[in-house]
Formats: sequence, structure tokens, C-alpha cells
Amino acid sequence: MKKLDTGSNLAQLLYLNKKIKIITNHLKQNQHDYNTYRILIKKLTKKKQIIKSLLK
Repeated sequence: MKKLDTGSNLAQLLYLNKKIKIITNHLKQNQHDYNTYRILIKKLTKKKQIIKSLLK
């Protein structure tokens, strides 16, 4: 995997994991930030779809 490779499923999965950790830490500090919570749900759904496609 190249450093700038963002198209592969594995690279997208790694990127999503990083973003999910950042958002989760933010939500621990700001529990009533519902817009960020909505973004987290979208990212988790996308992660689930990528994992499902990798298992095929």
C-alpha cells in the first residue's frame, strides 16, 4: 500500500478507524453534540459496508 493510496478498501478502513477514534474522543467531552453523533453513525455504517465487501 502506497503512502497516498486512498482508493483501496483497506486504506479507507484505516482512515475511517482514525476518524472514528477522533470523533469518539470528541463526543466524550461534548455529549450533547448531536450533529457529530450523526456523523459518527454514518462513518460506522460506511465501515461496516467496507468490512462486508472485504469479506466477500
